[in-house]
Amino acid sequence: MNSLKRDPIINVIHNGIKRGIEVAVKNHCYVDAAILVYSGIDSMAYLGMPELQDDVERKDFIDWADRYIDIAVTDAPTGLEYYAARCGVVHTHSASSRLFRSGKVRMLFYSSEPDPPIRFDPSIDSTFVVVSVPVLVQAFFAGVDRFIVDLYKDKERARIADDRFKNILHSATVEELENNGSDA
Repeated sequence: MNSLKRDPIINVIHNGIKRGIEVAVKNHCYVDAAILVYSGIDSMAYLGMPELQDDVERKDFIDWADRYIDIAVTDAPTGLEYYAARCGVVHTHSASSRLFRSGKVRMLFYSSEPDPPIRFDPSIDSTFVVVSVPVLVQAFFAGVDRFIVDLYKDKERARIADDRFKNILHSATVEELENNGSDA
C-alpha cells in the first residue's frame, strides 16, 4: 500500500515547504519565514515551468507571485517587488536589492502583526512598504493550493510536475530510507 507520507504533494508541499514556514512563524522567525516563502515560490515556479526548461528564471518567479500571491489590499507588493525582496534577503540578508537601488521597486520590510496586512504611506516614504509576514504566509499557502489545483487540471502539466517532484527534496526518516520507502 502506498503511504500518504510518500505522496509528493503531502511530503514536499505540506510536510516540507509549508511546515518549515509554519515552524518559523510559530517561533517568531519572521524574516526566515519570508525567506522560506520566497524559496517556496521558486519551487512552485519550478513545478509549473515548461517541460524543456531546466531552471527557474526571474520571470517564472514574478509570474507565479503575480498570479498566486493575493493580498487583497491597495498597494500590495507586485511579483517584481517580491522577487527583489527575495534577492535581498537570500543573497545579503537585507531588504536592499539591485532592483530597489535602481528605483524599479519599493523595499519590503516585515511585520509580525497581521493587521494591517500592508503598511504603505507615500506621503511619509514612497520607497518602502511593510508586509505582514503572517498575511504573506497565508497568501502563499492559499496560492500554493490554487496552483496545485490549476496544475493538475491539465494532464500534460500534471505529468511534468510529477516528473519534477522526483527532483525536489523529500522528507524521510532513517527507518523509511532503510525500508526503501516501503510501508512494511
